[in-house]
Amino acid sequence: MNFPPSRLLSRLDADIAAERDPLRADLLRVERAAYLVRQGRTDLAKSELATLHQKYAGRPNVEMSAWLSLADSLASYFSDMGPAALDKMRRSRALSEAAGLSQLQATSAAWLAQMDYLRLDLRAMAVHLAQSFRLATAANNAALSRASLVVAQGYHTAQRLDLALPWYERSRRCALDEGDDATLSALMHNMASIRAGNMRRAELTGSSDRGEGEHALMAAESTWAFDQLVGASSLDSYVPLLHAQILTVQGKLQFALELYEKHLSSGVGQGLGRMHGTFLADQAWCRVNLQQPDAARLDAVEAQRHLDLDGNCDDRAPGFSRLAKVFALLGEHETSARNERLAASMWESQAKICEGLVDALTPITDQYASLE
Repeated sequence: MNFPPSRLLSRLDADIAAERDPLRADLLRVERAAYLVRQGRTDLAKSELATLHQKYAGRPNVEMSAWLSLADSLASYFSDMGPAALDKMRRSRALSEAAGLSQLQATSAAWLAQMDYLRLDLRAMAVHLAQSFRLATAANNAALSRASLVVAQGYHTAQRLDLALPWYERSRRCALDEGDDATLSALMHNMASIRAGNMRRAELTGSSDRGEGEHALMAAESTWAFDQLVGASSLDSYVPLLHAQILTVQGKLQFALELYEKHLSSGVGQGLGRMHGTFLADQAWCRVNLQQPDAARLDAVEAQRHLDLDGNCDDRAPGFSRLAKVFALLGEHETSARNERLAASMWESQAKICEGLVDALTPITDQYASLE
């Protein structure tokens, strides 16, 4: 892929070229590598980071170590979203705090809040958001755009789009000021994904809104178009899977199945493994309705295996609901009833999490209502 110039990347390149202090130039190189990771240019970023790790292995510097930990964390996060990303970001935050690097600490705390949100650790999310907003200066667009995005997606997940929209706008404004196309892409991805998830929740719990589906599809298409424009590829398999999810809810099952068959395996390699069971359940639903019962059952059994493992209720609830419908059509009514019971439990847990999100975010948004 030919990557178009990014304002942030161009600025970093210019600053590196102009910097006469070797350490400061290398710190800018780490920041540049962290951006490349978020843009999807992971191999190039990892090569740069490996060089810098080797260069400073024999003469450690706490600021360099903190920046390298942040960049390494993002490389892990955008690869598999595994526990290594959390550990490395915690190290970045701790090192930056010990060294008095308040702005790097604010940025690390914002990313920790993002990871806490995905793990549904709402208490930790609130602590890290408050820390990021407290420490970040008005010029720290990296911290403010990410922290604001976490707030927005938290409220949006809780179906409070009215509260989410001002924070989406704050995130967008900070990212534009920074020239950060990767964050703008993430904002669009997250907004489209949550909209689609809320739409699927409505459909599976009996209150489907067709109009919401059209909005979700337009949001997904806009996300794809923006990524093509700016060269973002960190989640290039997710957009077609998002399309497939929306098309499944809309009953356009042949089109959805084609997208799942083409992109589901690559999505796992891009950190979407936690959603694999739910996507497989949707794929099984497509197959069983398209008169492919044997293939549908294979998908359903594999989806059941994934969903029975530990995971977040927001990923598992729709999967169990979908499997209940699949197994009912396959005539396996006991298995269908089991999944229905599991789904009910997961939906109840998710409702409590939505309440918890609003409760956790409200004191923060009340205190930091202005970012000026």
